[in-house]
Amino acid sequence: MAFKYLRDHLKHLKFVLWIIVFVFVMLVFVDWGTGRSKKSTAGAAVRVGSHKINEREFLKNVRDTEQRFEKMYGKQWPQIQNRINVAQQAAQQLIQRQLLLDEARQAGLTVSTKELRQKILSFPVFRRKDGSFVGEQLYARILRANNSTPEQFEANLKDDILLQKLQDLVMQGVYVSNKDVLDELRRTKETADFDLIDVSIEPYLKTETASDAEVKAYYEKHRDAFQHPAQRVIRYLVVDTNQLRRLLPVSDQEITKYYNDHKEEFRQPEQAHAAHILLKVPSGATPEQVARIKAKAAGVAKIARSGADFAVLAKKYSQDPGSKDKGGDLGWFGRKRMIKAFADAVFSHKPGDIVGPIRSQFGFHIIKVEGFKPARQKTLDEVKDQVKFQLLESRAAAEAETRATALARKIREQKPTTDAAWQKIADTDPVVNLEVTPPFTKDQPIPGIGNNPELTKSIFAAKPGDIGGSIPIARGWIVWQLKKIIPPGVPPLKDIKAQVAAAVVRQKAEQDAQKQAAAIAAAWRGGADPAALAKKVGSRVIPVQKHRWGVAIPGIGVSDTLDRAVFAAKAGSVIGPVDLGTRGAAAAKILTVKRLTPEEIAQSKAKVRQRLQAERANALLGAMLAERQKKTVIAVDNEIIQRFAPKGTKG
Repeated sequence: MAFKYLRDHLKHLKFVLWIIVFVFVMLVFVDWGTGRSKKSTAGAAVRVGSHKINEREFLKNVRDTEQRFEKMYGKQWPQIQNRINVAQQAAQQLIQRQLLLDEARQAGLTVSTKELRQKILSFPVFRRKDGSFVGEQLYARILRANNSTPEQFEANLKDDILLQKLQDLVMQGVYVSNKDVLDELRRTKETADFDLIDVSIEPYLKTETASDAEVKAYYEKHRDAFQHPAQRVIRYLVVDTNQLRRLLPVSDQEITKYYNDHKEEFRQPEQAHAAHILLKVPSGATPEQVARIKAKAAGVAKIARSGADFAVLAKKYSQDPGSKDKGGDLGWFGRKRMIKAFADAVFSHKPGDIVGPIRSQFGFHIIKVEGFKPARQKTLDEVKDQVKFQLLESRAAAEAETRATALARKIREQKPTTDAAWQKIADTDPVVNLEVTPPFTKDQPIPGIGNNPELTKSIFAAKPGDIGGSIPIARGWIVWQLKKIIPPGVPPLKDIKAQVAAAVVRQKAEQDAQKQAAAIAAAWRGGADPAALAKKVGSRVIPVQKHRWGVAIPGIGVSDTLDRAVFAAKAGSVIGPVDLGTRGAAAAKILTVKRLTPEEIAQSKAKVRQRLQAERANALLGAMLAERQKKTVIAVDNEIIQRFAPKGTKG
């Protein structure tokens, strides 16, 4: 029955496949760049915790991301694509997706076989006319035609279902009140036109002063404003691996031995130099569209073979942003740096040949073969510095750990409790430094060390004098001691007198600005010239048109107090003084106010509620992402990112 269905509907299935190809297609980029470092990502393009995202999956996501931008910006895309780092965006999306999947699994969410089957049947291409499954063979053939397998497709589909379940779970915890809906409607629909005069506090900050009595009174009245959470101060010794690297010896004999023992690492395979012109095939392109693009590529190839300047043709026709401005030049590369179809085409021709058009899942390529370098063994002289660095890298890391372990043992034996005693120990080793942090809270990075949740947790669980380590940090290895616990509270006035005095001066300056704005409002109501009033205080009349709630006003910014006063006033009235907070005060004349009617509110409130729920759910998901990201080791192969960086941003 499945074969009969396939015979009867083969043409229809092919058509549908072209329509839904964006769901399945596994796009593979030609890898134009140089070799990548494997130190941070262990051979993966992106690593999120224990999950590795290989280069193929990453490049597919780059292509998908670029296509989304193309659809979003349309004809403007060619003009702005060099200002958007698509690869960086793609890496971030992959990281966020994996973090959310980890969050969903930790929440106990799963996908049943029944749920997966229902999702598969939601695709028309996998259903017969009676709604039943097309059968395993046809199902596999459809996926194979789109460079996927049932295992790959179902794994991705299960992840999609899992993410939807997480989103649904978060949505259940989101509450949007009627007031929230009304406020949002007003914010987006109501408008006002008015003229504004602002009175800055800056001149008054220069003239006002604070007496000791005023400072003391302000401190007593506003003690809560100077409250700080619990803080810690630690002292620590750091064994600096960079300093070690400069001091540790590496003999020529060691370098030679490593080179001889690892010659395969330094063997350079056959290299090719080529240029190309790429004509992209959009995701979801119909067979007719593909045929037109292929015909155009064949025409460009014919022009190239006729003797035209290939670099000029590349700049005119190529759609590869990474090589177009260089005349299509791809530089030197090995066979494995390219997808198979491209590499086979280049390495089976001779210098000067124009090859193609060659089809890849990226599009059609016209290739000019420039030259070849035979495979060879790099000499010791060529790689001597590289070998030395590799030896020092591993040696310094091991030596730092050894010295830090010895330091930890010595400190626990001697039990030093002062900075001087710790410094005395540090002085015994030229690569050991003593550092004492300023006070920091549980939510702050540790000064000099950075974000380290486990270390922060240990520090805040310790008692004064407790010793921790040795532990690795970015700079090397450390041994630490809790020096001081600062409980939550208000510091003595003597410690923050300057800070309190500044607050007194600012308060007095704000009051001065309020008085001046009140005088301006009164004179404006009496018919005075607003331009003259503004000039007296060094300001100007700011015309504000079509103002909405929560929108910044040029020179003022966003002011909820001003918005409430404006939208509560009648057209023709003068309002003021209006408190602008740390900026000062203002007076304004209202010209027009457009308010929502009860009918407009009733028509729109359901959609607005739904949008607010989605926005708040996204905000919750964002908070979950940020929290999980703090606890997850994330590594990105920056060399891959740089290969696709916009022109002018590569570093």
